[in-house]
Amino acid sequence: MGEPAAASEAVARIQQRWGPGVIRRGRVVGDPQLRGVLVRGSGFAGLDALLGARGIPDGLTLLRGPMGSGRTTLALRTLAATQGVGGAAAWIDASHTFDGLEAASRGVLINSLPIIAPRSVDEALEMAGSILSADAADLIVLDCAGVRGKVRTDALERLAARARRAGSSIVAMLDGESPALSDLALGCRTADWLRVGADVVGRRMEVQLQAGPRRGTSVLIDLIEGRGAREAIRNGRIAAS
Repeated sequence: MGEPAAASEAVARIQQRWGPGVIRRGRVVGDPQLRGVLVRGSGFAGLDALLGARGIPDGLTLLRGPMGSGRTTLALRTLAATQGVGGAAAWIDASHTFDGLEAASRGVLINSLPIIAPRSVDEALEMAGSILSADAADLIVLDCAGVRGKVRTDALERLAARARRAGSSIVAMLDGESPALSDLALGCRTADWLRVGADVVGRRMEVQLQAGPRRGTSVLIDLIEGRGAREAIRNGRIAAS
């Protein structure tokens, strides 16, 4: 999964069809020796304990929750965890809101991440399919939050089936309650704020398993906001890759 030649070919096809500017930064890397079963963790030990030994499953994972609930942070940490064990990943930025500094502060290797900016939801799904067809990614984050146009349930479920056949995972951030059948659904909400004196320094996020193994269980995760880390990246105190 995620061999360099396959990944480069998939990116080249996307650029040929939709233009070279569709991939804004980053490059694809991979290790051809990594052929075993990849464990895709969430980046949070408490949530990983609920997910089980394989972590994020093959197929479709839905991340639910309003803006500010922590779902983007969860997606970033999941992607970083996949990269951390040698997996190839991609971010399809249909919402055009990807923040490279925030991603780096959450552990994402920016220089190893293709960030693809489609013009529509349909393009986003088609691009994800191209990556899966090339066997070029172990995990694809599909960020369609806040975009115009409805994500068709049938198209999303076909994409999920392709991901299962490829042994890959699609992590989709959508607005509202998608009726698509998913292998895992995680609901995020802010349960409390973390304070040091009068200053808010982060949030306590509750993640509930709404579909998949151990449905109905939940875990609390403390998230320190990334402002300090982002400033450290700007000042060169933390490496961005």
